[in-house]
Amino acid sequence: MSSATPDVPSPTVAERWRWLRPRSMAVGFFAGLLNAMVGIGGGIVIVPGLIFVAKLQTRQAIATSLGAILFLSGFALTIHLILDGFHYSVPGLVLLLLGGFFGAQGGGIVLNRTSQRVVLMVFSTVTLLFSAQLIAMTLDLIPALLVAPEAPPLWGYPLIGVIAGFFSGLLGIGGGGMVILGFALIFQVPVLGGLPLALSVNVANATSGVLAQRGKGLVQWREVWRLVPAALAGIGVGTIGAMVLHADTLRIVFAFFFGYMGLRVLLRTLRSTAP
Repeated sequence: MSSATPDVPSPTVAERWRWLRPRSMAVGFFAGLLNAMVGIGGGIVIVPGLIFVAKLQTRQAIATSLGAILFLSGFALTIHLILDGFHYSVPGLVLLLLGGFFGAQGGGIVLNRTSQRVVLMVFSTVTLLFSAQLIAMTLDLIPALLVAPEAPPLWGYPLIGVIAGFFSGLLGIGGGGMVILGFALIFQVPVLGGLPLALSVNVANATSGVLAQRGKGLVQWREVWRLVPAALAGIGVGTIGAMVLHADTLRIVFAFFFGYMGLRVLLRTLRSTAP
């Protein structure tokens, strides 16, 4: 009697395609597109995508999102610096990053001590609020709180950095979108001009967030490698779009996407019976 091990059939094309998860790739592409166009790290796409598509728990989705953002924003930042350069205060950027780093550490601590339902409610409420504010500002319904004639004052950088960093660690978003919102709402900085600041914050906050979750096994690196290649393609398309589209168009795209995702997460959370 032969003792040879039976041949294991090779995976079919369909099985390989299922492993790649086309919907996961679509999530990655859209995250990369918005990352490059409006400075969103991608977490506002990736976190719901990992929950709905990959069926991850909320804390796993948030930690995995930060792992993906670390790669995506670093790549997008490099492209923007090559194509458009950096036009703001370097000391201000340092203060922004320091504020974001410590804010993200605080957000990570709160995340580990807060129920998933509360985290998702905060996520949806913040996104809906910011979406409404940005649309109102674009339509000249509300003025900026302050007007900086040339560049934001130095004190504005650490203030916005801490706030964006906190929500980055708590909600699994890069924080760059909130940096752009903060500078746009308070100082009327255009979306395109704030992109290098936002992407720098995404990199710093994602690094801080991943470090805060180290040792807990929450970052699902296999999902990260599914997301990143498609997201890099999205970054390429989004970078071109950011250079071509009008500033108000970018704001409207940014705001409506924030509103859509916030409403979707809010409705799902309200329907859920899980604690």
